[in-house]
Order: sequence, then C-alpha cells, then structure tokens
Amino acid sequence: MITFNSRNISAGLLIAATFSGFATSAQAVENGVTNWPNGVNTVLPAMMPPQGATQFYGYTIYYSADKFVDGNGDELIPGFGLDVYAQAFRVNHTWDYKTDSGVTFTSGAILSGGKYDLEVSGLDDTETGLNQIYLTPLYVNWSPSESLHLSTGFSVFVPLGDYNANALVNTTSNYESYVQEFDFTWFPSQEWEISMSPTITFNAKNDDTNYESGDLFNLDYFAGYRPSTAPQWQGGVAGHYTKQFTDDKLNGYNVGDGFRLKKFAVGPQVFYAFGPATAVVFKYLHETNVEFGTEGSSLWFQFAMPL
Repeated sequence: MITFNSRNISAGLLIAATFSGFATSAQAVENGVTNWPNGVNTVLPAMMPPQGATQFYGYTIYYSADKFVDGNGDELIPGFGLDVYAQAFRVNHTWDYKTDSGVTFTSGAILSGGKYDLEVSGLDDTETGLNQIYLTPLYVNWSPSESLHLSTGFSVFVPLGDYNANALVNTTSNYESYVQEFDFTWFPSQEWEISMSPTITFNAKNDDTNYESGDLFNLDYFAGYRPSTAPQWQGGVAGHYTKQFTDDKLNGYNVGDGFRLKKFAVGPQVFYAFGPATAVVFKYLHETNVEFGTEGSSLWFQFAMPL
C-alpha cells in the first residue's frame, strides 16, 4: 500500500508556503506510507503571505519507483513497482495583526488525494481517492531583516477516504501524524537564495492493523540563483534528506531490527514569476542512498496565486 530574493519575493512566497500532506513515496513505515511528502518545502519555505492576505497553492506530483530496498540497499521485495499521481490544494491566510517585534501569524489547510498503482510479486492493484487533510492552526513568522526570514508551526495530518487493511493498496494511511516544522530562507545577495525546512514527524498507531510507524526527521533544502537581468527566473538545486529515528512496531514489538527509513534526494528546480503574487515551479528529484524504502524519482509542478 502506498498510501525569491526578499526584494522580489512576493511571487515566490506563494509557492513557498509549501504544501504538505500527500504521500509521494513509499517508506519503511507501515505499508510504505509517510504522511509528510519529502521534498515539498524547497521553494521559499519561510515566506508566508503578507499581513492580511490569502494565498492559493496547487501541487501536482508524479512519483515512480521500481524497487524497495533493505538496509544494505539490496532489493527487498521482488517484482516491486510503484506509480503515484498526487494532487493537492492549499490555502494560507496571514492574519491582519503584527506584534511590536514584527511577528506575524498564518493559518493554513491542505486537501490531497491521488491515484496509486502498486505491483508486488505479480500482484497489482490501483486505487484512486482522497488522501488526507493537513491542518496548521498557526504559523509564527518573523523576518529580522529583509534578507532573513524564519517561520515555525505545528500541524496535524488527518486521514481521509476509505481504508481496507486487507487491500494491496490504499490512498490513505489510516493514522494521524503530528509535524513540527521549522523554516529558514536567507538571501545572502540579491541573486542568491538558500532555504531549508527541517521537520519532525510523530506518527500515531493504525488502529486497524495495530502497526505504529516510526517517527521521522526530514530536511528539505534549496540553493538557487536569480539573474539580475531576468529576476522573474530562478534556477537551482533542491532535494531532501530523510531519516527515521524510532522503530516501527507491530502489536507493541519492533518490526525486524526497526525497519528505519533513510534516503537522500537531489535534482534541479526552476521557478518563474508571472507577477508579484503568481508563480510556477518545476522540479525533478532523484533518490539515492536509500535504506528500507522505495528508490525512485519524482516530477513536481507547483503554482501559486492570490485569492
């Protein structure tokens, strides 16, 4: 089962308030599901809509993997194949209030779903449906300067859609996840951007299977260049590092030696701004150095616009 420069940022913050909430790859958690979509927060992650503004975001992802590997990187599941087509929509609103120190507050929600094709040892199944809703009651945002932006928030994934514990594939994980997110965006010069988004995900138990997926650390990253002669364009390198730091458990006992996921992904990212609050992003991420998870690649299309 699978279940831009602060002077030219407005277009970027749009996509930057990145989406979380659809599974884009199978991992060493139950049935190959992680609720946090690794690699999503690579576009101005610390940039939220300006005070009093509302922003709409769309995310379209295709992920494909042809192997599931063990702790040594060797194929663990024969005849494995996975294709995920995921779609998500997000709305973020920054409240019309700012503290004396310049702190603002943003609330957001994301709805996701998709189509999941899984093949294992000659068996195959396809499911289409809702995935989950991702709720962030409050992001706390602070920009100590025009070149440095920080944001943090605590969020919850709530599963949606039908779940069948006996099915080969489901579109939902059937358990909640709680995410602490820290976002950092820095412009060392007018042309350059460096962004990072570390997250810690705490997973609840799936009551239908009595399986508890291990907790995860993930770091999304981006380093990009925006030419001063064409500031609407930006190109750079994006990716993520993911490591599971607690064991998977079934009926309260460790699964094998913990079945802990580890992987690294990297690839190109291109950004184009149509205006001060409308932009699109394309990126390609390839996974490597994988332990206890799928090894594949993903294509992303993201857009943002004001409401």
